[in-house]
Amino acid sequence: MSNTYGGWHPQDPSPEQPPYGQPPYGQPPYGQPPYGQQQDPYGQQPPYGQAPQGGQPAQPLDPYGPRDPYGRPANPYGRPDYQPPQYPHGGFQQDQVAPPQQPPAYSPYPAEPEPRPDDGPPTIGRAWRWAWGAFGASWGTWVLMSLALGTAQIAVALLFSPSTLDGLMNSTDQAALDAAQAAGQTLEAKALGAAGTAVSFLLQALLYAGALAATRTRTVRIRDFFLLRGFGGLVGYALLAGVIGFVSAAVPVVGGLIQAVCTLLLLPVPFLLLRSVGFGRALGGGVGLVLSHLGTALGVYGIFAGLAVASIFTCGLGLVVVAPVMLLVGAYLVQRWTGETVWS
Repeated sequence: MSNTYGGWHPQDPSPEQPPYGQPPYGQPPYGQPPYGQQQDPYGQQPPYGQAPQGGQPAQPLDPYGPRDPYGRPANPYGRPDYQPPQYPHGGFQQDQVAPPQQPPAYSPYPAEPEPRPDDGPPTIGRAWRWAWGAFGASWGTWVLMSLALGTAQIAVALLFSPSTLDGLMNSTDQAALDAAQAAGQTLEAKALGAAGTAVSFLLQALLYAGALAATRTRTVRIRDFFLLRGFGGLVGYALLAGVIGFVSAAVPVVGGLIQAVCTLLLLPVPFLLLRSVGFGRALGGGVGLVLSHLGTALGVYGIFAGLAVASIFTCGLGLVVVAPVMLLVGAYLVQRWTGETVWS
């Protein structure tokens, strides 16, 4: 058969023929070294200073370590010897992302500082500074409770002293005043007044409870004043206060001196009773604490007496602030004398 193409044999466009623009099969792409001299993109780089297979010169050390087929470092942390930290307790792993933190809610009031322990020496100056700080942290609550309990104590004093009430109601009648004063000098009137002193102490014990609670939380609430632990011991102390008050009224000079000494020695007792210490242990422990820190106790007692006298010029309204502050001073000293931590 004759050749109809004039000696030219066309190529068979079979599927094995590579497309136009690509090298024949078995040859590497243009611009790359022949097969056998190429580096495996999925393998490791040869050690530094050694030539790869094929006789090519050694490649410099890649500071990012091996790379993936796309040229990115396989180790995203940069150092070839870096090992991601392990979190055995459920922390975030390397391939996990921490959830975004929510911004704190806006509050128009300044954040209260967290309480911190006050383990310093129990001096009068430190106790005084702490007491004013604790009073300022809850001054509204302290003033409210002082006014309420002070009013209640005045009502109790008038109720258990009919002669005083008669004298106030007949202040313009001199004969009625003389009769009221004579009635107040009887033993029955003095005993009734001593009972009023005992009831007044039970009302004042609410302020003691608030002062003791302030040593633990610094800020107090209304309910803290009504947590009267060791109520039986408080009743016993109220009866003892009534007896001391009766002696003071029955024997004016000697009784007044006895009352002053007993008040000084028994300063820590109400705080110990509110800590559920037994009545006998509270009495013995309170007297021992005062004798062990007699100088500090005398200083506190003198400051309180001076402030009480100064409050007379404010018609007694100064006691609304003076009484809570002095009770806070006493609570601080008793807690520190017994080794307890006070929070400020």
